[in-house]
Amino acid sequence: MVAPHLLWRYMFRDILLHALLGLFAITLLLVVSNLLRFMEELAAAGVGLSALGQLVVVLLPSYASYALPSALLFGVLLSLGRMSADGEIVAMRASGISAVRLLPPALALGGMAAIGAAYLLFEVQPKAQNEMRILLRQLAGSVQVIEPGKFLELGDKLLYVHSMGSSACPLEGILIGSAVEGERSFYAAAHCGTVDNNQTAHSLAFLLHDGSIHFTDPEPGHYRRIRFKTMHTVVDVSQYTEPKPGAPQLTFGELLKASRAPKNDPERKRLDGRYGTALAVQIQRRLAFPFASMLLALIAVPLGIRPMRSGRSAGALTAIVVMALYWLTFSLGDMASTRGVVPAWLGLWLPNLLALSIGVGLMRRLGRSDD
Repeated sequence: MVAPHLLWRYMFRDILLHALLGLFAITLLLVVSNLLRFMEELAAAGVGLSALGQLVVVLLPSYASYALPSALLFGVLLSLGRMSADGEIVAMRASGISAVRLLPPALALGGMAAIGAAYLLFEVQPKAQNEMRILLRQLAGSVQVIEPGKFLELGDKLLYVHSMGSSACPLEGILIGSAVEGERSFYAAAHCGTVDNNQTAHSLAFLLHDGSIHFTDPEPGHYRRIRFKTMHTVVDVSQYTEPKPGAPQLTFGELLKASRAPKNDPERKRLDGRYGTALAVQIQRRLAFPFASMLLALIAVPLGIRPMRSGRSAGALTAIVVMALYWLTFSLGDMASTRGVVPAWLGLWLPNLLALSIGVGLMRRLGRSDD
């Protein structure tokens, strides 16, 4: 039989329409749910609506790549579910159009979605995530780096605040010291302190009250101490207001360049993280995930053309179940790869292999019913 080009164009347009609606809804849901995580902190910092709008613009590219496979899955299942409920699928198959001939429109859209997801993951999303981290720091303000009860390493200095006090003594129990050892090491301890209003965007200026400065002494077993009533000191917090990008914030080219550095290179150790696998995981994740669009489309076609009287509702429910199972296996593989339990290529490509085997199995089973 001649390839049904008219039918393919009809299916392509219908699936595309449903997929675009799904893309808008899913991306909006992801952006809003993640924006709510920062809302309390940003509201406390007095952030206005214009700044929140700027944050939304930055967040959109970060989640669009993850929304593409889900949107296409919903589009295929909703479109084919409607056609199946209206009897169009039965009419097509009765006229001699096999299930395999219904694949090209879905796979074509899957290929387009895969290319789009790859571009977003390789170039756009890393830059957007880096911009988001910097913007959040700038919106919340430098003072937000102070975490009572925790030591913070800020460049060559250490900062410790025991607790937040009253208006008369906002910061109680302050320790500011050198993070390096040697003759130049010191620490200043104060009972009370305040943050100077003249601080810059990338520094914290402290006014310390009732404390002392302790210096190392060249003579072993001795040290020098200077008491003070009030002292002014500045701590650089640029690594918080302008944090160094981690592996997720590097473009694909930068990931490859970093992965070629010697394993004992300090910058590579920082990027590789605690388990020493962050670079490999990021590379394999960005190579593997774009194929999810085509593989989920392959699964969606045989599921969508089965007879379903409930139409769109059944298609939406099926899409949620399939996407949840894929995300579960992908997340488990990601976690196992990150912790070094399995090689990165195995943990992140295994979900795709499982999806491919399921899709091929469903199509073969459906193909036998056409014989």
